[in-house]
Amino acid sequence: MEINIIETDHEQIKNYISGHASNGHEIFGPIPYEDGYIFRVYAPNADQMFIRGDFSNWENHEMSKNPEYGYFYIFKNAKIGDFYKLVVVKDGNWVEHTDPFARAMDYEGDFASLIVDENYEFNDDEFIRNRSKNFNKPMNIYEVHIGSWLRYGQNVNFLDVVDKLIAHIKDMNYTHVEIMPVTEYPFYPSWGYQSTGFFATSSRYGRPEDFKKFIDLMHQNGIGVILDVVAVHFANDYYGLKTFDGTHLYESPYKGLTYSEWGSINFDYSKGHVKSFMKSSLSYWIEKFHLDGIRVDAVSYMIYYNGNENRGVHEDNIKFISDLNKTLATNYPNVMLIAEDSSSYPLVTNKNSDEGLGFDYKWDMGWMNDTIKYFEVDSFNRSMYHNKITFSMFYFQNERFILPLSHDEVVHLKKPMINKMSGDYESKFKELKVLNTYQMTHPGKKLNFMGNEIATFDEWNENESINWDIKNYPVHDDFNRFIKDLNYIYKNNPAFYKKDYEEDGFKWIVVDDASTSVFAYERIAEGSRFLVVLNMANVYHGRYEFTYDEDLIFIEKLNTFSPTYGGAKDNYREIEIRKGEVLRLELWEYEACVFEILEKNEKTN
Repeated sequence: MEINIIETDHEQIKNYISGHASNGHEIFGPIPYEDGYIFRVYAPNADQMFIRGDFSNWENHEMSKNPEYGYFYIFKNAKIGDFYKLVVVKDGNWVEHTDPFARAMDYEGDFASLIVDENYEFNDDEFIRNRSKNFNKPMNIYEVHIGSWLRYGQNVNFLDVVDKLIAHIKDMNYTHVEIMPVTEYPFYPSWGYQSTGFFATSSRYGRPEDFKKFIDLMHQNGIGVILDVVAVHFANDYYGLKTFDGTHLYESPYKGLTYSEWGSINFDYSKGHVKSFMKSSLSYWIEKFHLDGIRVDAVSYMIYYNGNENRGVHEDNIKFISDLNKTLATNYPNVMLIAEDSSSYPLVTNKNSDEGLGFDYKWDMGWMNDTIKYFEVDSFNRSMYHNKITFSMFYFQNERFILPLSHDEVVHLKKPMINKMSGDYESKFKELKVLNTYQMTHPGKKLNFMGNEIATFDEWNENESINWDIKNYPVHDDFNRFIKDLNYIYKNNPAFYKKDYEEDGFKWIVVDDASTSVFAYERIAEGSRFLVVLNMANVYHGRYEFTYDEDLIFIEKLNTFSPTYGGAKDNYREIEIRKGEVLRLELWEYEACVFEILEKNEKTN
């Protein structure tokens, strides 16, 4: 059956080829039509293309080519559940490929594309209506690898874990879950960061309808969902995008630009159709799956050639990133765009200038590296690393930062967070509580990887479940309870999130006491005011003093040595001082405490 419906709207095709489209998923791939599907594939340099699948008894059926616009097409009486493959012919070479716009693929070990039912009725209208970019709201992200959060056998479906994950996130007072990549990828230990299917939900975790239901249930429970996506490169496997039409269609033909340091292949964003391909991919996930945020991986490797600042700025990529973010911000104004960027490139979050890249948030990798370095140093030498703690406060308002303690920091012999702490066994737990208090009260949004909340001693392994049984040990259960309460205080007090990126939302009280490694600061917003005191050394202070020129009451809301968390300080303190008087605190070794500050006679519950 020959039909020319593909010939009817070449304005859309031209728009796609020129780089101005974000709806490629409505043009290419399997498009429902009457009693079958139209298949369209962009491959301008291929000599021939065939399709083979369940609908053809796996015999090759030749596709027609539109030579002016460079795409192949065919109508087949295909149905939902049919698998198929493309065969691309160039200069006598026949190569099987998966469809670049496939919505799903066969299970691991094969790469056949799968036709799926894309209809799903969401029940999250209220959540979608009320969501925002959270600039002035609490955002505490729980990062999860679906395959190893709670592992059942070889593969884990989204719906195997969704109920338990929702219960855990709500109990722990997180606001969002960030899912590591679930676009189809061939090599499980790549964690999804080397993809072959940029529109396909990974078969390891279920079909597209499973992921949609996962997100729908999260939304019904008030939890936002962020998805990791990879826009810098794609997997090197022959059946993917590599030399797709027999030429370097998606990648650069220049040897020094083709491959990344991971052996994957870099996208070439000097090409219009590549720009449209990626804009369409991200639009597809946001639109069809109701995502609340996109976190773009390895942005520094897009800003600079293979992430090397000495090679200079990659102008084609800069233009693409800016265009991508403008497109997404226009079409999905309440969806967050997040950069995982370790570079010092300015204006990534476009906060102070229209010339920036246009992301809403940027991971603060400098804060992460400085903080971990500081806590790895033994207590008595930390005075020499004092600026590792103070430095981030000089620039926190320059970008909209997220403070990440992510999967990258607890894998490949980097040690879990608890083992990054110096000192003996007991000291490690004390210090990690101090570190977490510092993170949660520091300006910026928050992110923690699964397992951090129970102080696991195991490095993350994608083949194994998080060891939840460790909570049977009181010291880990106490730590988990501490994180839960710390998250609650952050989530329910505007001082800790309302002015994350404004200078008057933060005030140093003790900043230069390097000899004792004690820090103190206030977080302030809309009548909400808190004092945070951190003793980051293994030194006891019987009378540590602060001078306040106000009549104030200090009500302790959190202390790392509370009996609730396995400590021995019996009561939370409540201290009243008059103008000019000294606030004196007894500070134990590695103690962190958080006080709500009230004006005299303004005492609250």
